[in-house]
Amino acid sequence: MNFVLNQEVNIHQNNTGAYTHQSIKPYCHQFENQKVLDYTFKDTSKHFYDFTIFLYRRSLLDINKDDVNITADILLDLSYGKTNQMGRMDNERTYLNTRGFRVTGDIGKNVSFETRFYETQMFLPRFLDSIASSRGIAFGLGRTKPFKVTGLDVGNSSGYVSVKAHSQMNIQFGHDKLFVGNGYRSLLLSDNTSNYPMLRFLLQSKNKKWMYQNVNAWMQSLVRIPTTSSAEALFKRKGGSFKYISYKPTQNLEVGFFEGVIFKNYEDTIGMIPMHYSFYVPIIGFGTAVNGLQNQNNALIGLNASYTMKKFNFFGQLAMDDINKMGYQIGLKWLEPMGWKKNWIHTEFNTVPSFMYTHDTENILQNYTHNFQELAHPLGASFKELILMYHFQKKNWFADVAVIFTQRERQSTTLTNGNQVHTIGEYILLANDRFENSVKETHQISSQYFRLEVGHNFNLKTRMQIFAGLYSRNLNNKTNTSLNQNEMFYALGLRMFLNNNYLDL
Repeated sequence: MNFVLNQEVNIHQNNTGAYTHQSIKPYCHQFENQKVLDYTFKDTSKHFYDFTIFLYRRSLLDINKDDVNITADILLDLSYGKTNQMGRMDNERTYLNTRGFRVTGDIGKNVSFETRFYETQMFLPRFLDSIASSRGIAFGLGRTKPFKVTGLDVGNSSGYVSVKAHSQMNIQFGHDKLFVGNGYRSLLLSDNTSNYPMLRFLLQSKNKKWMYQNVNAWMQSLVRIPTTSSAEALFKRKGGSFKYISYKPTQNLEVGFFEGVIFKNYEDTIGMIPMHYSFYVPIIGFGTAVNGLQNQNNALIGLNASYTMKKFNFFGQLAMDDINKMGYQIGLKWLEPMGWKKNWIHTEFNTVPSFMYTHDTENILQNYTHNFQELAHPLGASFKELILMYHFQKKNWFADVAVIFTQRERQSTTLTNGNQVHTIGEYILLANDRFENSVKETHQISSQYFRLEVGHNFNLKTRMQIFAGLYSRNLNNKTNTSLNQNEMFYALGLRMFLNNNYLDL
């Protein structure tokens, strides 16, 4: 679910007294209060025409027969805009054309499933296009191929089967991504990457105070295996094990401990190798105890906490990649300010030191990424970030404002072949020991991102909305002003707003 929808869910969870562990996302319906689900996804307003009932309330296909329920919907994300950056071969336009579908189903009381597919062509704003083109990825979607002159083309799919194995246990397997935390960003595990195959276990205590999540994921780099007999070589693989235990001693307080380990699954001199046995052990802390923090199997541990007092929610995180590499998050939400329903104000501060989430040259494949995208914060490392957000909603009309300030410390060097590298310490795909003996220049960089979107919500099941947006992004390199970037752009569109897309870098 996207961040705005999550806040709506959290507000109603608090209002109804639902005993939900809010830091584990996406939420599992088995452990969710039905009143919260009805409030979030059922439109109870009056509609008198078949067209408006379909537009605001129904799925495209809805089958209910005996103990089988199946729905199907078309998913669209269509927008057009322009940027003030000149010199593009595509007339300075920004453009997004996503077509897809979603099928969901419940079979009996214990099995449910969902599948989605998207096909997308896009022309990104210049500052995003430079990042996407250099990595060969589309943000949160996956590997791209060229489209026309400067555009990108990407397909993306997700799906899972969820089984209620016991009243306190749920098993999910499929192709998706996860989020751990209460903020807009997560320093532990976020949904910034493209989807990955995974097996997920959720276990909740009878009194609902404890919840345990164990995830085994199969991930990859976008570096291909060098020797192969196939026409297109496979990518080098790695494994991810993510464990989180959450405790709610009271309705208002939630604390949790996180462990994530990226496991070696490929060796240059051998090829594919079995993952360390601790990948399969579903005990939190075991992987770190056996492998250490910065061994060939790269571990990340952390804490997450949230406390709600009346309409105020205080939250934070602490992430540790090594003894001397720790990042933290602290934030505050004001839910339903002045009693305004479905409104909220969000403030958040994040900081991560240089070279966090990465690894040394020998084990660089085990950096904290999947498909060249960061598994935690989308900025990588070496930054301080302040986020201010306000969401206004009245009936079906909404407005979103976001302002994001960052300070980055970036190092650059000139290699022996004359090439320059400008993102040392920040870009976690670079090894943390690669430039130890290089002459480096430190750049102090600040950036400001602004977003204003207004629009109208239609169908709650798909979060269909029309919107207009104005955006700007300014990056100032105080050390070398020739590297400054300043861009303003707008967009008009129709979308089914179900996913987070972190385009505010």
